[in-house]
Amino acid sequence: MEVSLHANMCDATTSRIAHALRAPFKSLGSALSKDYGGTMKNLWIDLELIESRAKPRPFRFQKKVGGSSPDKLTGLPREVHENVGHYSVCPDFEKLRQLPQDSVVSYVLGVVYVSTSVLLDKRKKLGGLDAERFRADFVTACEQLGHAVIAENGPG
Repeated sequence: MEVSLHANMCDATTSRIAHALRAPFKSLGSALSKDYGGTMKNLWIDLELIESRAKPRPFRFQKKVGGSSPDKLTGLPREVHENVGHYSVCPDFEKLRQLPQDSVVSYVLGVVYVSTSVLLDKRKKLGGLDAERFRADFVTACEQLGHAVIAENGPG
C-alpha cells in the first residue's frame, strides 16, 4: 500500500505549519508504504489547514481514481490509481495557535494518528487490512523521525 500525507491547502496563518510538515509527511509516507494485506493499494490523508473552510471529509474507498488510460486527447497514458482510501482531517486551530512551533509537528501527527482509527472500523470492507500493524508502524515511524505522537482525542 502506498501512503501519502498532504497539507496542500493552507493560508497565510497556517503556511508555516504546512511548510514544517512537508518533510515529515514525505518521510512518514515512505516509511508506511508497505504491504498491510487487504485490497487497498493507496491511502491518501489530507490535513485541512484553512480554518474558514476546514471540514473533514470522511473516509472513502474507491476502486479507481484518476480517469481512463490512455488519455483520449493525447493518447498518452494517464495516471490511474486503483483501490484508493482517501479522507481528510482538521486540527484544533485554537490549539495550533497556542502551541510552540517545535510542538506543532508532533501535535499534527497525533491528530493524523487518531484519525487512522477509521481503518480499524473499515478493515473488513478493505479485505482484511492489518490496521493494527499500520497504526503501530505509524507510531514507530514518527518516533524514528524524532517526533513523539501526541495522540489526544480531538478533531479528525
